[in-house]
Amino acid sequence: IDKNSDCIKTTYFKDRKYIGDIHNNIRIFNEKRVDEVVVLDIDASENNQTPKFELIEKIASVCRMPITYGGGVLNVEVAKKIIGYGVEKICLNSAALNNINLVNDISKEIGSQSLSVSINIVKSDRGFSIVNNKRNVVDINLNDYIENIQKNGAGEIILNSVLDDGSMRGYNLDILNHCLKFINVPSILIGGCSGYNDIKKLFYNYKSIAAGGSSIFI
Repeated sequence: IDKNSDCIKTTYFKDRKYIGDIHNNIRIFNEKRVDEVVVLDIDASENNQTPKFELIEKIASVCRMPITYGGGVLNVEVAKKIIGYGVEKICLNSAALNNINLVNDISKEIGSQSLSVSINIVKSDRGFSIVNNKRNVVDINLNDYIENIQKNGAGEIILNSVLDDGSMRGYNLDILNHCLKFINVPSILIGGCSGYNDIKKLFYNYKSIAAGGSSIFI
């Protein structure tokens, strides 16, 4: 969702397209028996906005599957409030990059099993880098960051291949193979899913990795 509460999809973190009311989308995923849904407010943290609590509460009330929420969670109190609506997990991205202690604080309060950290990753000639939601490279070593968030209590890691976002050309297994050297918690790979065969390949070859997708299902 964006700052206007519209449900949108992006390509390469750009080219936003409106894809309907968030509640209707949730109801469709209920009918399709999706395992888990992740709802991200992609503008909240960047604009230093608090989460849309009323909207989150309504989403949680109609969602029949575990739900993860991210966006604008800048302190423990906000995380606890959202969990209180029946949300399964809190997802941190920019907030964790800006304040690694927040990972530790939230994990201690709600449990590591309820805390996920999403990492935006790009591969270039210089290797693998972390970028923010505006695709600017962050001056934090990816390998060290993965180990650091786990030490501070992240119970799940979402690996987001930015340059494959919305492309539907297949998962970026180079990013996955690199990051798995440092990961010892459950993880989800997102960005580029082109269909059933991609998911099948991922499940057969990477037993601890879940398949995430957005554009392909929409």
